[in-house]
Amino acid sequence: MRRMPRNVWRFAAGTVAVAAFAACSNSTSPSSQLTQAEANNVAEVVTTDAAALPEGATFSSATGTTFAAGPMLGAPVMPAATANCTPTKTPASPANSDGDPVPDSVHVDFTGCTFSNPPYTATLSGSIDFVDPTPTVTDRALRTRYTDFTRSVTNTTTNLTRSAKENGTRTIVGTADALQIADTMQTDYTFATGTTATHVRKWAANFTADQAGSIQIGSPLPSGNWTVNGSSTWTSGTSSYSLSVSTNPPLHFNASCTVEPRFDSGTLTAVVTKNSTTTNVTVQFTACGQYTVTRS
Repeated sequence: MRRMPRNVWRFAAGTVAVAAFAACSNSTSPSSQLTQAEANNVAEVVTTDAAALPEGATFSSATGTTFAAGPMLGAPVMPAATANCTPTKTPASPANSDGDPVPDSVHVDFTGCTFSNPPYTATLSGSIDFVDPTPTVTDRALRTRYTDFTRSVTNTTTNLTRSAKENGTRTIVGTADALQIADTMQTDYTFATGTTATHVRKWAANFTADQAGSIQIGSPLPSGNWTVNGSSTWTSGTSSYSLSVSTNPPLHFNASCTVEPRFDSGTLTAVVTKNSTTTNVTVQFTACGQYTVTRS
């Protein structure tokens, strides 16, 4: 088992261990067996996408957009609307036929948005469309469409930057106790080294709140358990893999975490097929912002 070093990302509350800049090598193996460096890169991208699920599951009634800017591993949790980030909504006052927290349809453009939490700075761009798929029924349904929604995070101490650009849709249905999400997305990821990767996925995710009745679409997501299952393709340079992703035990989302990813326990496994040979890449979350990566 390889434990990611604890001196990768630092923030005011202390030191976190993540797969942020560790082993983000562009090295690829001519053999069918996935190298540890390749496994770490796959884990970083897949974990980023899993960590984006909580942010994509709710809608802020106060700001008219998502609650968070989207997770970048090891960085502080970043709100999507701040003094330096006032996304443009079209229409400015969207219709809301059923009176629930989700408007009938609103286009939110994040161009020009910035956020700072030293030593981190973040830049947002692109857009998200928030749609109520049941505009005449008061419920918790939400559909989001991402168009080149990009968050770029720089550690100003190291001058290293990572970014993720999302395109696709998420559809959320559920109750005050649990949510079901259909996640059909593509993430174009840039590592701190400048290496790029593309992750195209079709996931089914389920969230169950720790406290029954605590889920409100117009409020931040409470703590609870996530299960994720699905398939995807991961491409970087001339390398292309097929992935089958699952969680066991579920990923526990801790709403009080101040650093990404906000999972403090649980295991995510990606069965990676490379040249007809499979490798298990296992990501075990141990605390807020901390995980280990093993391959077998």
